[in-house]
Amino acid sequence: MKSLSWINFLLGLWLLTAAVAFANGSGRVLAGESIAGVVIMVLAYASAVDRPHEGISWGVAFAGLWALIVDYAVHADPRSHALLVGGLVVVVGAANAVYRHRRIAAG
Repeated sequence: MKSLSWINFLLGLWLLTAAVAFANGSGRVLAGESIAGVVIMVLAYASAVDRPHEGISWGVAFAGLWALIVDYAVHADPRSHALLVGGLVVVVGAANAVYRHRRIAAG
């Protein structure tokens, strides 16, 4: 489902935009969330525009996990949007990878 890839793209865009717009933490928080947002956007876009390799689809989920780890590692605010966005990207990215590649293998 390409729509799941586009949802992840928008979540990555939100992570990048919110990191810059609501930057009230340290530079490490801004850098970590910005990089995670860009990586999520690039991988989600690659997954949306063509039939991606399975690794790209799983890469989106791992990029969401990375956003969670970075958010935890830099001791960001516990109410951080990166926690929510990273969790959503992990779930949606994994669902997309499982659904798309199971469907491609079956048909």
